[in-house]
Amino acid sequence: MEQLVAIVDFFHEREVPTCMLNPVRCTREGAREIKPLDHEMSAHYLRALDRTFDLYQNTGRKLVVANFANILISILAPQARRLMCDISPCGGGRSFFAVAAGGDMFPCSEFIGLPEFKGGNLFRDNIDAVLATPAFRKVSERKVEAIDPCNRCAIRHFCGSPCPAEAHEMNGAMTQPGAFCELYEEQVRYAFRLIAEERQDAFLWDGWDKDTRTTLEMLSL
Repeated sequence: MEQLVAIVDFFHEREVPTCMLNPVRCTREGAREIKPLDHEMSAHYLRALDRTFDLYQNTGRKLVVANFANILISILAPQARRLMCDISPCGGGRSFFAVAAGGDMFPCSEFIGLPEFKGGNLFRDNIDAVLATPAFRKVSERKVEAIDPCNRCAIRHFCGSPCPAEAHEMNGAMTQPGAFCELYEEQVRYAFRLIAEERQDAFLWDGWDKDTRTTLEMLSL
């Protein structure tokens, strides 16, 4: 996490247009053992976002951090979100599914290797039937409103209480929050500051609002 700013510099220098800065994935036990503390990760993550803005100002060329851009879009234009991880229910088993090497089907790649989430096999089973299995419905029917304390959280519709695989493996149930709650909260705070300062476009892909329409506009005096 100490290298996130350097990673941003590396990508931008090579004219990478979009990247994802994912913290360690906590689905696996080994990853949970090295999970950084939320507040430590947040500080490095936000510095990396600051660096993308500095580079954009200096060069006129963006490096969009896609997972943060999705948080920003969830505030500005929720229907324009592209990533399916931080919506409720998430995209697993609804917008996509994952196929393991032998054809076994899972709601998302994060569930590959977890037998109870295998819904069937691509070579043997009907896809529509697999999507309706209990293994898939555990994911496709998981809603933030049914998760405590997420259902009382002010940012629940900006983060969506991801990721169900992490929630299940790290915290023991699909009705538990996922990992990095504080990191999501700090991203939302950061996003609101950008919007207040009218700097949001520097963090989003060009033309992000092409197919959107304004339903509410608040002007400060």
